[in-house]
Amino acid sequence: MPIVSVIIPNYNHAAYLAQRINSVLNQSFQDFEVIILDDCSTDDSKTIIEQYRSHEKVSCVIYNEVNSGSPFKQWQKGIDVAKGEWIWIAESDDVTEKEFLQTVMDNAKSDSDIVISYCASWRIDKNGKRDNRLAWADDISKRNWLADSKNDGLSEISNQLFYKNVIANASAVLFKKEAVDMSIFKLINNMRFAGDWLFWIKLLEKGKIYYSAKILNNFRSHDNTTRNLKNANLEKQRFEEYFKVLNYLKNNHEVRWNYKKHKWMLHDWLDRYNLINEKTFLPLNSQFPFFYNMFLLHRFFKKKTSNVKR
Repeated sequence: MPIVSVIIPNYNHAAYLAQRINSVLNQSFQDFEVIILDDCSTDDSKTIIEQYRSHEKVSCVIYNEVNSGSPFKQWQKGIDVAKGEWIWIAESDDVTEKEFLQTVMDNAKSDSDIVISYCASWRIDKNGKRDNRLAWADDISKRNWLADSKNDGLSEISNQLFYKNVIANASAVLFKKEAVDMSIFKLINNMRFAGDWLFWIKLLEKGKIYYSAKILNNFRSHDNTTRNLKNANLEKQRFEEYFKVLNYLKNNHEVRWNYKKHKWMLHDWLDRYNLINEKTFLPLNSQFPFFYNMFLLHRFFKKKTSNVKR
């Protein structure tokens, strides 16, 4: 049996797919199988995938006849067929450094209680040009993200993941298969934006996490990534998913509201609420605590006053 199962879920990423698969196959750590899943792509993905079907590392290729509508349904399918002790979801538009798997595996083996081992990421553009370190978590955390760290799962949830999904990219993560409660997919299979956030939380209820500051993953930002979507219905769904995660945390963990740590979400809401509601009324949100809405009102009227003065 392989130690690691690498799941490559693909949808219309033909432009990046060969580079992604090759970056997996060329890892310095070689005890793995590759599972390729295609979610009914309409581009040339199948032609590229078929070039790898007979590769000794590729144990399974599955094509959906109908698009699933959710990346997490593909995660579930891949985990179901995975034979490895550890799982790596290698998203099809990202790319990795040769030493990624060896590094996160060594860290995972340093403590038998570790259920997530991950590393820092570079942000790259659609052409693969490196931009900067993906500093997604820096604004809510006092942690030194330039140094390795290990933490108890419940502490990580309360001090990091309650405020933001600090694990910004699944491609940077190795997680223990036996720690996955497959019932999680009943909660996230209809999610599109925050299902991974809840997935990491559920894993960390069962063990520890190790973060490597080595930048060995490359997160590709392009026009079709979910973070760049501006459609009003999708933006509304995004915030609904955020609240679903926060409500789960409030109901299951001893966490306290702190608007200063959720400012990123409040600013996002202020930026998008006109688009979401197609109106210009006060940007209050019934799912925010009282003092979060007070912050929104303050920012709203400050902006109004600033516009009048101009």
